[in-house]
Amino acid sequence: MSGWGTGASGALRRSPALLLMLFAALLLLLLAARAPPAPPAPLRPRPLPLAVAPPAVPVNVTHRAPANGTVKPATRPADRVTRAPGAPLVSDIYEAGHERPHPELCPALGAHVKVLIMVTSAPGHARARDAIRLTWGHFAARRDVAFAFALGRPPSALRPALDAEDALYGDLVVGRSVDSYSNLTLKTLSILEWADTYCPRAPRLLKTDDDMFINVPRLLRFAAARVNATNTIWGKVVKKSLPKRTSKSKYFVPGEQFAGAVFPEFATGPAYLLTADAVRTLRAAAARRPYLRLEDVFVTGVVASAASVRRVHAPEFLNRKAPAHPCALQRALSLHMVQFHEQFDLWRKLLDGKTKCAG
Repeated sequence: MSGWGTGASGALRRSPALLLMLFAALLLLLLAARAPPAPPAPLRPRPLPLAVAPPAVPVNVTHRAPANGTVKPATRPADRVTRAPGAPLVSDIYEAGHERPHPELCPALGAHVKVLIMVTSAPGHARARDAIRLTWGHFAARRDVAFAFALGRPPSALRPALDAEDALYGDLVVGRSVDSYSNLTLKTLSILEWADTYCPRAPRLLKTDDDMFINVPRLLRFAAARVNATNTIWGKVVKKSLPKRTSKSKYFVPGEQFAGAVFPEFATGPAYLLTADAVRTLRAAAARRPYLRLEDVFVTGVVASAASVRRVHAPEFLNRKAPAHPCALQRALSLHMVQFHEQFDLWRKLLDGKTKCAG
């Protein structure tokens, strides 16, 4: 043992380099023990929620003036159109054109037509259309009568049946707006567009519905007696009608669609007759108006009043369910609330040559 210790200490004395290395290692250990803790890693930013669009700049609103007194204009000068908040203009929502235009239904743009008859119909009302084709719609065989059913864009489930129906009859004019009750105004504007585009030389347009019976011979006599009239709508004219402000009503009209207390006088929607120049005038004027879902009030009331189109009351337009006596039928031009199976009885009574009627 003593020999080993004496030899080791001697080796240490003979190796100063080794002593320096041991001293340096000891010093590093002391410095590491006294070193301050490492700073924590920087926190990563938390992910932000999904971006939310900034509020839209109100139309026709000028921003508040800054301190220097200058006024910053609104960022959308192209929208400077007077409209009530929340009420789109017709031009904002009406989609022009027709999926099925059928221009052949009015040859030569209506040069030989006395009356164009366009019947609004829902895609699912095939039985009503068939009944009309087999009764008073048969007058479309005349060269001086043009005739078509007007539909909106149908649901996909009904397209095969409508394709087959149109392939058989070729009388379905289909617009581009979705077919719904709230879109009746758009459907009527589609009728005006079709008449003005494909049948502009027809002097008269009858707009009617598929639950109507139309006395076409009486219609032709009515039009012939007023051949020189212009800028006119004939029908059952209603005056001093009040908007329905109850949201549960079928005829509810919110204030942003019509703010007035009383509607302008208008021809009720089941059937009314227009001159060709009124068709063009109404079509152009409607685009600049706030949309109103009541088509008759809008087209023959609000727009007609703004465009100075005359509305003339004609008692021949009953536009209601009436007694089906042959004489009452022969004096009337239009009857309303006619179910498809009732068309045949009315047609038979109209053609009855045995009943003698006064006047």
